[in-house]
Amino acid sequence: MSNKKTTYRVSQCLKQFLFLVSILLGVSSIQAQKINGVVTDTEKEPLAFVNVIWANTSVGAITDEKGKFKIDAPIEYPAFLVVSFVGFKTDTIKVWPNMKKIEVELKSTLELEEFELQARQKSTTIGTITPNLVETLNQDELKKAACCSVSESFGTNASVDVNVTDAVSGSKKIKMLGLDGIYTQIQFENLPLVRGLSSANGLDFVPGTWVESIQIKKGAGSVVNGYESIAGQINVELLKPDEAEKLFVNVYANEMARFELNTHLSKKVSDRWSTMLFIHGGNQGVEMDHNDDGFLDMPLKNTVLVFNRWKYFGKKFRAQFGVRGVYNDVRSGQKREYENPYTANILTNQFYAFAKTGFLFDSENSFGVISKYKYHDHQSNYGLTNYDADQHNVYINTVYSDELKDEKSSIKTGFSLNYDSYRHQFNDSNFTNLEVVPGAYFEYAYVTEKMALVAGIRGDHHNQFGAFASPRVHFKYNIQPRSALRFSVGRGFRTTNVLIENASYLVSSRKVRFVEALRPEQAWNYGVSYNHKWAIGSEVDLAVNADYYYTDFENQVVVDVEDKNFVSFYNLDGKSYSHAVQAEIAVDYKRFELKTAYKYLDVKTDYVSGLKAKPYTAKDRVLVNLGYRTKFDKWKFDLTTLWTGLSRVPSTEGNLSENTRAEESDTYFLLNGQITKKFKTFEVYLGGENLLNFKQKNPIVDSENPFSDEFDASMIWGPVQGRIVYAGFRYSIK
Repeated sequence: MSNKKTTYRVSQCLKQFLFLVSILLGVSSIQAQKINGVVTDTEKEPLAFVNVIWANTSVGAITDEKGKFKIDAPIEYPAFLVVSFVGFKTDTIKVWPNMKKIEVELKSTLELEEFELQARQKSTTIGTITPNLVETLNQDELKKAACCSVSESFGTNASVDVNVTDAVSGSKKIKMLGLDGIYTQIQFENLPLVRGLSSANGLDFVPGTWVESIQIKKGAGSVVNGYESIAGQINVELLKPDEAEKLFVNVYANEMARFELNTHLSKKVSDRWSTMLFIHGGNQGVEMDHNDDGFLDMPLKNTVLVFNRWKYFGKKFRAQFGVRGVYNDVRSGQKREYENPYTANILTNQFYAFAKTGFLFDSENSFGVISKYKYHDHQSNYGLTNYDADQHNVYINTVYSDELKDEKSSIKTGFSLNYDSYRHQFNDSNFTNLEVVPGAYFEYAYVTEKMALVAGIRGDHHNQFGAFASPRVHFKYNIQPRSALRFSVGRGFRTTNVLIENASYLVSSRKVRFVEALRPEQAWNYGVSYNHKWAIGSEVDLAVNADYYYTDFENQVVVDVEDKNFVSFYNLDGKSYSHAVQAEIAVDYKRFELKTAYKYLDVKTDYVSGLKAKPYTAKDRVLVNLGYRTKFDKWKFDLTTLWTGLSRVPSTEGNLSENTRAEESDTYFLLNGQITKKFKTFEVYLGGENLLNFKQKNPIVDSENPFSDEFDASMIWGPVQGRIVYAGFRYSIK
């Protein structure tokens, strides 16, 4: 008992110490190391308004009147900096870690014949520059999983898990560090994307073909982006109007009669204005029941997504704004031939508008305002259970950034406001909820050639729960130029929408029980990681990454399904934590890529019945991804294998013998593959998911009697769909 008390006191002292340290340091959000440079002509005269951009990215800068520029350091080295200006030959500079100032001399178009230098980037990169661990997935990685939305694009990634939520609705959710996606702050270009009523399926409304890249950040996030990050952040960067293809079309179809069309068009209206239109249409209209349990294997679905964005790029003022509309109609359950079928239907309508404006005072400081409005309407029924809700959300964030005189230090500060108005109707109960959270933050970053310290704190005030603080600290040290050791610690805070976040349990006979008034969730996250890269000769790149993250909840809304008749919600009384360990090796040899990773998860919570492992969370996972490209990427071959270990399954004790289930899952392999053939303006692809055809047996408990007390379609630990073969093509005009 004495040891436990001592450990507890040490833990509390450590938290208080880190909290005080973060306040004293000032604290800040993550900011990348900068590289300085100058661009001149052959007469050494400075060139103003020259475009400088990292190859195959959207990270760039423009030179000032003295020809000087400042740009974020690349994610990995060597990197290629493209420098272009009207009347001069475009030049590409190869940049190494020790190059802190770049001098570029552009030659007139009259002096040389034009040349072009291209470099193939890796589909996934983990950088050694940023203070926090950032894994970037580019379009090549996303194309390895041709279908279809962002939620289905993590199949080749070890950091994010994708799980089916139930055997009826077709919904999926992501997990990071063994924790549900609600603990990961999911953003669109640093604007909130998935939260509130969109927690259940928000990532389904972002087609993968719209995405330029995805940044995965484990652990405590940036204070600039809010207080809700606990397990990490996922930031989705969409294609930009001034950089994307003029026309892109992607058509997809699979053997389950699922059809999808994605297209986008971009246009430069003037030197400073550009616009882009995205359109998505999806349909699944054929009833299929391959396992003969009476329920549709895949829900019938109609989806329409439309998004229009505009971009203005001026010398001192820049802006982006856009609107998006979502219509998604999902109908599932028993086949229509039944006299009184069990149905599970979800209708979603969403309108989203955003604006981002920035004022550049000089090369050292700037001021920006980002804002968005979202209306989300959710209507659903699961058998005899009805749940309807709507949400109005307003988000505003101001950001002032300034580089201090020593050029190693910088600050960011600003104010934010988050406004949520909810209306809920659950069966015969109606209730509303209003959340207003104003806040302010300050950050300080100190960056040298070998180390970076970023410390930040924000204070917010919730209209129902009062004031709270979110301190966060990140530290990185480069042991060698291509080797980084990182530490992080931070605190997160979030309020819950338990019905939408746990809608899968509504697809059952369980009764919903609120044991007490629910408080906000708060947790500390501690992380350490190490990554190193080797260049073996001129053709082999080897990268190794290992990380460990510990999440400790001060309070959590416990979702208790240990009693087969109820899903109960109550506040944590005891411990809830997650230990997540991951090791990964990546090899890039000529046109061959190999990535293999192992992940261990220990996720436990104190329930009324005691401390237990979180259900449906496998302790062990192994991923192996192989890729090969022929010359000029004319053929691409990708193969991914995922092994999933054992997980705990809640007890069904008390059910009839035919409706009882084992209290431990099986282990299983998933195998996905794809072949792509590239032509001049288009490419075709053929692939398969779950090629080994593994399926969880009898995923629906008492499927023959869906209105009985033992019916449950939420006890899912593995795939419920068998092998799926798909094909499609992509067409583009540059």
